[in-house]
Amino acid sequence: MKISVHGIKHWAWGFAIAGSSGFPLAARGMLNPALSVVLGNCMLMLGYSFIWTGMRQFVGAPVRKWWVLVAPLLALPVLSLFFLDDGNVPGRIAFLSTLIAGLSALPAWELLRRNDERRLGQRWVAWILLAHVGFNVCRAAYYGFSTSVPDAYALAAFPTATGVEAFLYMIFLVLGLIIMMSNTLQMELNRLASRDPLTDTYNRRAFHEMFERELSNAERTGRQPALLLIDIDNFKQLNDKHGHAVGDLALKHFVTHAGLCLRSQDVLARFGGEEFVVVLPECSLHAAHVVAERIRTRIATHPMSTANGDISFTVSTGATTAIAKAPDLKEVFDRADAALYQAKMSGRNCTVTA
Repeated sequence: MKISVHGIKHWAWGFAIAGSSGFPLAARGMLNPALSVVLGNCMLMLGYSFIWTGMRQFVGAPVRKWWVLVAPLLALPVLSLFFLDDGNVPGRIAFLSTLIAGLSALPAWELLRRNDERRLGQRWVAWILLAHVGFNVCRAAYYGFSTSVPDAYALAAFPTATGVEAFLYMIFLVLGLIIMMSNTLQMELNRLASRDPLTDTYNRRAFHEMFERELSNAERTGRQPALLLIDIDNFKQLNDKHGHAVGDLALKHFVTHAGLCLRSQDVLARFGGEEFVVVLPECSLHAAHVVAERIRTRIATHPMSTANGDISFTVSTGATTAIAKAPDLKEVFDRADAALYQAKMSGRNCTVTA
């Protein structure tokens, strides 16, 4: 089982390239300006671009490989034509600060416009990025509108502030990314612990927890949940005749089509083998029977496609509801199980209520 965080490779490349840009930038005056000014700053833009595309991957947005080259390719001719020497250092700093502000605003926007369960880490990182945007906007304005500015690399007030801000920005950004990754990994571990690996439905453990909560709600509100216990008919013969691969496909086929018959608040779980359970919150016995028949009919009329042609199968269902005054998981499940047994004894491909 492999668990990974999307975007982490792009972040690693971004930090590595942006960090490496400091070597040619620090060697200004010792290296050719084409290396110290153009190459160093283009590397810096490339690093910021990788951080942005990594953030898009993290939130599940599409990324084109060439996007990371847009900012460096924009900076390359401008630096080469207008800012290669030190004749206009303030203009060069204003231009680069504007690019950095834009490249920092993009990942902040990616995080803030998506509302999901990882908000703590995302808000942390987004506000760090926006603070970096604000600083670079002020930096661009300071140098862009100043007619007489000291050498940017001298120990003047703003260059010193730039160094301190860059140091704090990197520390807090890395901490924020660690929080984001930790939250993501914890969520994925929780998801895997509650999911059936074959069908990606809830597993037996998760079903028990969810149904216990529904029973507690029923005891408090008086609104009873319903339970469907569904079994694929003649599943062993299906496996013996067509192989286990087709049996696995049948389980997935059932989950796909059963899910189309359920509400968003309904819960489908694999209870074991070819047996599934469905929890229907606030549902009467009559409504549960209607849902069970909808699932049964859909499965019977939609054969699954295999390499050897279409294969049909049916399901049998036992349906029951909790008793609102004294709900009990074992009692409810035993009644559903007895109803399922009755459906099997009645010739299969039917629904029995209890």
